[in-house]
Amino acid sequence: MRQSRLGRLGEFLQYWGVPLLLSAVALRQILLTQTAGLSPWHGGGFGMFASADRDERRLIEVYAVDCDANRLPVALVPPSDLFAQRAVVHLQTVPIQAQLEQAARQILAAALVQGEDGRYYPQRSPQPACLQQVEIQVWRLRHRRQPSQIWYEPITPRIEVSQ
Repeated sequence: MRQSRLGRLGEFLQYWGVPLLLSAVALRQILLTQTAGLSPWHGGGFGMFASADRDERRLIEVYAVDCDANRLPVALVPPSDLFAQRAVVHLQTVPIQAQLEQAARQILAAALVQGEDGRYYPQRSPQPACLQQVEIQVWRLRHRRQPSQIWYEPITPRIEVSQ
């Protein structure tokens, strides 16, 4: 009796185990893309060719307001040394509000160096910039085939962190 029960369970797992596991991974990824902003290209890869939304096409829009009330565009890419490239990709791929708030707090405590392109790059420094507020928001690329349109839409609400 025990042998036949294990035999039936083994046959069931052998036949249905992989399809059930793949279905669970696909459902999890669909749920996370719809609720947590996960890129369709991650979390299992289901749906990746059905979307133009890839992490390298996502934008992290950051603005800092200095003590003179000037709104400064901030870039998280090199030559910024405050964030590793891997951390920036993670913020683009899975934009979780708590992590975006933490990134904004790090920028508030950093020095800002203006680049030749007019953007400001946060740097680690014992002399932080005089900033009052940092705003951060993640955007994704969308497209519609008919009529041919491409645009960006926000994934997250604009997160504001103040001193």
